[in-house]
Amino acid sequence: MPSTASLPLLSESLSALGLTADMLFFSLNYEFTKTEPKGMMKRFKKNQSAIDIDIACVLYDDNCTINDIVWFKQLRDKAESVCHQGDSLNGKDRGEQALYDAPVDQEQIRLYLDKIPAHITHIGLLASSYYGQPLGKVKAGEVHLSDDEGNRAFEVNLKQVPRDCSAIWIASLRREIDDWHLTLQNLPLSENGLQKAAQQVAHELARALPISSPQIVRT
Repeated sequence: MPSTASLPLLSESLSALGLTADMLFFSLNYEFTKTEPKGMMKRFKKNQSAIDIDIACVLYDDNCTINDIVWFKQLRDKAESVCHQGDSLNGKDRGEQALYDAPVDQEQIRLYLDKIPAHITHIGLLASSYYGQPLGKVKAGEVHLSDDEGNRAFEVNLKQVPRDCSAIWIASLRREIDDWHLTLQNLPLSENGLQKAAQQVAHELARALPISSPQIVRT
């Protein structure tokens, strides 16, 4: 698996990457990894003594304003164009077919590109550790993006994300006239809570927007 340190810069249209289907899968797989609770963590239930990684898709308009968030607490957006297929609490609770390296992804978000509302121009793909443990503490894990024909745009090895990173902006999709443009970001986020992390991504997206030149009015 490629590491985030060695991955080449990826910024390309989906069609150029060979992803021509109308449905994408943003997917997560990781190996069950126990942790030793400390302090207040000792009061939590047994599921909370294992790393719990989640993925999310955040939908932004052309002003980089958050329009919708799809994650395990909200399984679809208003238009039902982005749909979460269900939460895994620890990497092994969704059955034998959904273990690491098994045929079925433990968590998956489906993006129906032809149904995404026209006012949505950016989509952020995020991964985070629900209890704040570093993502790299998992025994093994990856997130990837593919189409419904099995073509992969990328895969990111969670073992090799930056040290102490508990939330990361994996990639973004930007609407073009007749396609979507994919950029692999791999940007650690200082905020672990999803709403604040999504707002941090909004800030970064806004910074990257081109600045329009002022109009010169001749009299």
